[in-house]
Amino acid sequence: MKKLFYPMALLLFLYNFTFSQPVAQTVRGRVFDQLTEMPLPLANIIVMNTDPLIGAATDIEGNFILQKIPIGRHNIKVSMMGYESYIINEFLVTTGQQPILNIPMQQASLAMNEIVVRIKKDQPLNTMTTLSSRQFTVEETQRYAGGLDDPARLASSFAGVATPSVVSNGISVRGNSPDGLLWKIEGVETPNPNHFADLTVAGGGLLTALSSQMMGNSDFYTGAFPAEYGNATSGVFDINLKTGNSEQREYTLQAGIIGVDFATQGPFSTGKKASYIMNYRYSTMALVAPVLPKDTGILKYQDYSFKTNFPTKTHGTFSLWGVGALDGQEMSALDSAEWESDSDRDNSQTSLYMFATGLTHKLALNSTMFLHTIISATGNGLMHQEKRLDYSLLSHPQSHIDNDTWRYSIQTNIGKRFSKSHRNQTGFNYSRLGYDVNIKQSQAEGEAPITLARQDGQSGLLQLYTQSKWTPDSRLSMNLGLHSQILLLNDQYSIEPRVGVKYKINDRHSLAMAWGMHSRIERLPVYFVDVNGTNPNKNLKLQKSIHYVMAYHTKIHDNLKLSIEPYYQQLRNIPVTPEGYFSTVNLQSDVFFDKVLVSQGKGRNIGLDLTLERYLEKGFYYLATASIFDSKYRAADGIERNTRFNKNFVMNLVTGKEWIVGKNKNNIFNANLRFNYLGGNRKETIDGSASLVSQQVIYGECGDDVAFAEQYKGTPVFSFAISYRKNKPNYSSVWSLQVINATNAQEFSNDIYNLKTGKIEKKYEGLMVPNLSYKIEF
Repeated sequence: MKKLFYPMALLLFLYNFTFSQPVAQTVRGRVFDQLTEMPLPLANIIVMNTDPLIGAATDIEGNFILQKIPIGRHNIKVSMMGYESYIINEFLVTTGQQPILNIPMQQASLAMNEIVVRIKKDQPLNTMTTLSSRQFTVEETQRYAGGLDDPARLASSFAGVATPSVVSNGISVRGNSPDGLLWKIEGVETPNPNHFADLTVAGGGLLTALSSQMMGNSDFYTGAFPAEYGNATSGVFDINLKTGNSEQREYTLQAGIIGVDFATQGPFSTGKKASYIMNYRYSTMALVAPVLPKDTGILKYQDYSFKTNFPTKTHGTFSLWGVGALDGQEMSALDSAEWESDSDRDNSQTSLYMFATGLTHKLALNSTMFLHTIISATGNGLMHQEKRLDYSLLSHPQSHIDNDTWRYSIQTNIGKRFSKSHRNQTGFNYSRLGYDVNIKQSQAEGEAPITLARQDGQSGLLQLYTQSKWTPDSRLSMNLGLHSQILLLNDQYSIEPRVGVKYKINDRHSLAMAWGMHSRIERLPVYFVDVNGTNPNKNLKLQKSIHYVMAYHTKIHDNLKLSIEPYYQQLRNIPVTPEGYFSTVNLQSDVFFDKVLVSQGKGRNIGLDLTLERYLEKGFYYLATASIFDSKYRAADGIERNTRFNKNFVMNLVTGKEWIVGKNKNNIFNANLRFNYLGGNRKETIDGSASLVSQQVIYGECGDDVAFAEQYKGTPVFSFAISYRKNKPNYSSVWSLQVINATNAQEFSNDIYNLKTGKIEKKYEGLMVPNLSYKIEF
């Protein structure tokens, strides 16, 4: 027994010794010039407040390695003579996968190469920005309550942003329709990158098609955005994808109620710099669908994304990337005894897809000039078949949709630094637009569907821009730009100047103002509404929005910031019907769009955004935002009305606490809360007499009724998220529970004509969205 006891005791001791020691990680990264992306050798990187001090210097290619970094959060400082210092606060280091930092350095504009320390917290990545913008990180999407790892839901906690409903992740910015938002991935305009996009609300969806395993730090804009952004009137979501680890292969597995993910990244060949990263996700409910009843209406989805990176010594860096999503749902009619609304009588099949892929080339022409070129292909489609049972249980075709739109684009821009105080970026983007639109819908019980829109062909969209930033001294900076675009379908064009000025009063206070013109084209099916074989909407003008914004920012202390932004937006060329109140600014869904429009509508949005944010420090953070706004429009009849998205107010409080726990402080426990209170949705008036005659809801103004004059009660929504991360020497695992609308708050859903009672009724829904998940990284 003794012969066995001593070896076993020794093994047990070694095991406990090995796994009871504090674990550490290696942090790698690259430092480069922000404009030219040329590597910066001999930059100094230190992990602040470490004893002994941990640091490194970049090599000739701008790369660095920080070794034996303790698990937890750290402040990392990068400095170099002639450049503004870069400080990354509360950077999270865990085991399992090496953190990789890509750090752009901006040349100091002061005399004698004085270095200015700039703490990168909510500062956007795009330095041509003046105000109404912020950077968000992937770690925030995973940490913030109510986010579900979805950047769109994370954005709804920012000032000026509201969601149309708890179910949708649509982004309504400052009272505008979610359809006015521009989505960009890797610099390319893309279709709405959400699952079941545009079904519940135009511009929104149910959840993002981009896994958090793939997203890098990105920018979000709520107004007066730089000249490089076109074809948008409300805001911009500019999303970057991660670059894979070029030193070692790493893997992530995640399984939860919402979906199952697999991700991998690493070098193509050991010792080479070329790398890849990819992620595949599949709906959990689709996996269990075979054991569920056929009429359950399960939402099935899957998505795939990837990015490859090929740096060369003399020809720049090439990157091939892509994002794709597939969605589907089948609905079966209920038993006739359960019919309440017409939708209960329908058998339907719906499938959607979206894709975006591009080849990117980045090349430093010299020490002051940079060339960036992208060739891309994007597109999306909707296929829908619906049959309705009559009261004899005979099936009749009800609707048919077969929509495909795509674009092939080439875009390039040249960045030039003329001096330390002046730099410019100029570029163009030409997109070849393709479309095949076929929409049919029955107009009465038992009648065959008629064509609402039918067109196929190609057109083009050309965009040009130039923008400059001047920093004549350390306190003043100016952004000046010009954007123009022309839609070749109807030769409608727009020329849009943009101006921004920021003045730094002192180290704690700053003022800014910006003005800009913005425009966008309509969704292609809108142009192809069919009326007796003609397309009356084909010559619609570009919808325009002129933004006036001011901002005051103050640092109450180093980790507490207050922002105040008043704004005014003037809307022109809004598509409206020649008579009545209808306008595209109120679109919830444009699936069966059949309206004849004219560009005679006008509107305005006015409001005030407030943000009080305590950045994460000592494990605690909070973000409190409040927005008060008023959104109005005038249709062709000249009557001023509220827009559908005029909620009047939005309030958010997001807060959380992080604890380093475990015997050797290797593990991390997170608890996060979110409370948001939104003004109620606007009420669209119903033509009661017409609805009773047709036995379906008919919207319209009758007598003194004015559409959207009244609104439903505000909706308080409480969400929370908790997680526990275990850091082991060779892997890291995370248990997470995220719940949206934990109190099951009810909100207005839709109006129905009740087939049983013969009355018009309002439907309210309270959907609690939980997601329990487990993730392992190694």
